[in-house]
Amino acid sequence: MARQNSQLLKRPGLEIVDRNIADGILGSARLEIAGPGVAGEPVTFRIIYTAGASGVDDRGAVRVSWRAQAGLGEPQLKDPAAPGYLAVRTVSEGTVRPVARFNERGHRRPFVPAVTVHTDDGGLWPGDRLELTFGDTSGGSPGIRAPVTVVKAFEFQVSVDCKGAQEFLDLDGFLTFPVVAGPAVRLAAIAPSDVKAGEPFAVHARFEDVWGNPAEVSGASLQVGDGHDVRGAAAGTGPVIPIQNLTLEDCGVVRLEVTDQTSGLRATSNPVRVGAELPAERRWWGDLHGQSGETVGTNPSADYFHFARYLACADFTCHQGNDFQITDEFWARLRREVEAIHEDGEFVCFHGYEWSGNTEVGGDRNVIFRGVPKAGDIWRSGHWLIGDRRPLDPAQDALNLDELYARFRGRDDVMLLPHVGGRRAELRWIDPSLEPVVEVHSAHGTSEWFLRQALATGVRVGFLAGSDDHMGRPAATLANANEMPVNGGLACIRAAELTRDGIWAGLHSRHCHGTTGARILIDTQIAGARMGADAAANGAVPVDVRVNGTAPIIEIAVYRDGEPVHRWTPAGDPAHVLVAWTGNLRIARGRKQTWDGELTVQGARIRDVSPFAFDHPQEGLTGGVGQRVAWTSETAGDYDGLWLELADATDPVIEFAAEPLTVAQPLAGIEDGPLFVKAKGLGAHLRLQALPHDGGPLDAELSWFDSAPPDGVHAYHVRVLQLDGQMAWSSPTYVDITTA
Repeated sequence: MARQNSQLLKRPGLEIVDRNIADGILGSARLEIAGPGVAGEPVTFRIIYTAGASGVDDRGAVRVSWRAQAGLGEPQLKDPAAPGYLAVRTVSEGTVRPVARFNERGHRRPFVPAVTVHTDDGGLWPGDRLELTFGDTSGGSPGIRAPVTVVKAFEFQVSVDCKGAQEFLDLDGFLTFPVVAGPAVRLAAIAPSDVKAGEPFAVHARFEDVWGNPAEVSGASLQVGDGHDVRGAAAGTGPVIPIQNLTLEDCGVVRLEVTDQTSGLRATSNPVRVGAELPAERRWWGDLHGQSGETVGTNPSADYFHFARYLACADFTCHQGNDFQITDEFWARLRREVEAIHEDGEFVCFHGYEWSGNTEVGGDRNVIFRGVPKAGDIWRSGHWLIGDRRPLDPAQDALNLDELYARFRGRDDVMLLPHVGGRRAELRWIDPSLEPVVEVHSAHGTSEWFLRQALATGVRVGFLAGSDDHMGRPAATLANANEMPVNGGLACIRAAELTRDGIWAGLHSRHCHGTTGARILIDTQIAGARMGADAAANGAVPVDVRVNGTAPIIEIAVYRDGEPVHRWTPAGDPAHVLVAWTGNLRIARGRKQTWDGELTVQGARIRDVSPFAFDHPQEGLTGGVGQRVAWTSETAGDYDGLWLELADATDPVIEFAAEPLTVAQPLAGIEDGPLFVKAKGLGAHLRLQALPHDGGPLDAELSWFDSAPPDGVHAYHVRVLQLDGQMAWSSPTYVDITTA
């Protein structure tokens, strides 16, 4: 066995790309790979452990763990011909037999997924080797999926239990390899939402690979037009190329078309509102929620800030590392980096951290400072992953939310933002003086139930979204197939100026809205008051909504106190049917709900089928024959689905089968509005909707009266749904209603 396995080391095509990590007692390890990994593409690499002076006892173990956030494919040990195959071999003159297991939560944060190899029928002698080949192709496997996001150094930790005592000691340092972007397959065009007629502005064009990583195009040649004339041009390699000095003379809503003459890629910008004057409060876009590799994210914090400003083209951001991982040294460095990237009028960067108390003592709150915090302004919920491991100090820490409130109550330069991601905030505690807004969406999922919980408290709060980015892509976080199943969100905040004070005022006035990532524009006037304001009405409540979408708008829904009371949809053609599904498995961690399934149509012929809102390349349609369509899908409060074009319809029936729901649903009356069928899960349902032939309008307005609302104060907000699955939520307007 030793001679056979030693041949693996001589196989061509792999080379060491990182230094060894070594310990004289525990042993040493090295990593071999043929160049950098390409994001999301199959890759093969080998980690070789050599036993140290103590050897590894019979029933001892070697563990290799890595960061989950970047999205390395899941290794499997059963099928040598299937993706992700992991081959485990020993090079030893002894009788040792390796017994390997993969556990997605097998080690300590942030190195959580782990392969543990126990030594059985003998141990490893000093100098013996253990070889783990991830994505071994010798049995026909295509390899293992490389991390889906660009990483300077994708890290592995090697730990050893030399004595079989269930005590793993880490080798000092990490094994790493870089991950680079794949080829550019799409183009994004980012424009300001507000422009003054005749004044110059810029559009930023970003090339992306299939997983959403910024990518380069050699010799890119860009042109931008408004559908009639070419307005400007620029050249470069990317990944982001600004097209400067553009002007628009006519007032109205414009979407600019950007074309790359080299690659042939095209993009339509977000809607731009052109006015004779700029509005008193402009719309600024950003992401207040994410963290870097110093805690549980990816890539260094300086790269995080650079990405937000120069690659995501955001107007504002904030770093939100878990408090129990932020050392005093990192907190000091963060404050320097924030000040270095912040520039009033150009890019606003707030200081902050995530207070990460367990849900049962308050739950996650993003702590944001208007100015520069002091060294002592970080009040930790614990020191679990800080090297000092010191116990909680009542003078320096805050074990529960009441203690955190006590530290900050009365200050006007601190804000707490309750969010629901992994560790959810508990909303039985909410202080409106410190918590003016709550988060409806992040890359963990869409959580409209969280909004209903917030409104049920009777506290007046605004709504916004963020990413909780763990992948080094704040303000442009796309879904992966692991812990982040949906795209990260964006916050749109109205402010008179792009400064810390301006954005801060917009948040505190609740004059903001959140989206699932698209720069959808929403304006509301409810009882004569703007989004986020307080208002009064005598009897009926007038609701006026204006939406400018980034894709066809298929629904504008008005909610009172978290429940829908009016729904606008475009007039639909029953031959064009949206079949969409959504839901969370639960409110705790592990919210993803599996919807792998199929449908058939009785009483009509399927002429065509198109995917709807699948989140990443490992979801989508898997084929079908004739009247059958199949798919793989998981949701976390977002919609996935498909768009059917039917022909020869006579009383058509959709026969739908997936784990949360099996139903035969007639389509009679679908032209009058969407049909909803409840499914197993939190907010889970099937949506059947007739759509216009062209999908729907890009711009829509709604005027409606809530003619007989009950007395008292009621929260009115609006949700928008587009044909690409993107959603947006306005902050509520709080209306005090009295009737004669």
